[in-house]
Amino acid sequence: IPRREVSPEYIAWFVSSQAVTLQRKSSGSTVKGITTGVLASLAIPLPPLDEQRLIVRLLDRAAEIKRRAGAARAKARAIIPALFLDTFGDPATNPMGWPVVTVGELLESAAYGTSQKANDRGEGIPMIRMGNVTIGGQLDTSDLKHIDIAGQEREKAEVLEGDLLFNRTNSKELVGKTGLWDGRFEAVAASYFIRLRVKRDQCSPAYLWAFFNTQFMKRALFDTARGAIGQANINAKELRAFRVGSPPLDLQTTFAEQVHRLEAVARHLDAAAAKADAMAAGLSAEVFA
Repeated sequence: IPRREVSPEYIAWFVSSQAVTLQRKSSGSTVKGITTGVLASLAIPLPPLDEQRLIVRLLDRAAEIKRRAGAARAKARAIIPALFLDTFGDPATNPMGWPVVTVGELLESAAYGTSQKANDRGEGIPMIRMGNVTIGGQLDTSDLKHIDIAGQEREKAEVLEGDLLFNRTNSKELVGKTGLWDGRFEAVAASYFIRLRVKRDQCSPAYLWAFFNTQFMKRALFDTARGAIGQANINAKELRAFRVGSPPLDLQTTFAEQVHRLEAVARHLDAAAAKADAMAAGLSAEVFA
């Protein structure tokens, strides 16, 4: 409870800015925590109350810019599932009467990623791991490990533009999350993925990717996944057996073009959100230096 001459919001912003320091000072074998003594011992710059309020307004504004950038990014990507339903109908009921085939019939190949160990030295080719595909199916390559791999092993695990990355092993809620590789750089898939390569004369990669990320398919994947607590699995045979509507290729292609445009907008908003995040962090660091 701050004294009268101290802004509560100023204190809150300061404590937030000290997260790294507080983590270093935390203690506990299982669940780490901070004592009131550690918190009370933090040295805080304390300008006059009017200046505190000015700082709070600046930091609040930076946080609002960050929030809006994140919301715009999420909204851009939320359009894609709605566009899929509008174009092809709900796959649960197939209201447009598309012919139904198995996923396996649309695949040129389905290969497991490499089980070789990655390194943190940045040596070799980037490896796409579970954390590099979000639950919504987007790519996040901000945290990468690398691997020295060559020859047939590399060829087997290499991902090319248009390949789907199906997360075959994860927690039950996350197993089956599926990313669409955009060829942003050379990479290989880790063993937790099945790399799917579609027959381009029958199926658009963006169509199958969007299908795997529908709520209908996520429920089907959850119901199919089996295994122990915290570790569920769907194998390549089970994956191939899933049934999917097969709309005309030209309609899939039109949908894919719209997806690529929306993803381009979303990537632009990703950059804007990252810039807003850096601005907020930099302003906080400067204020409380």
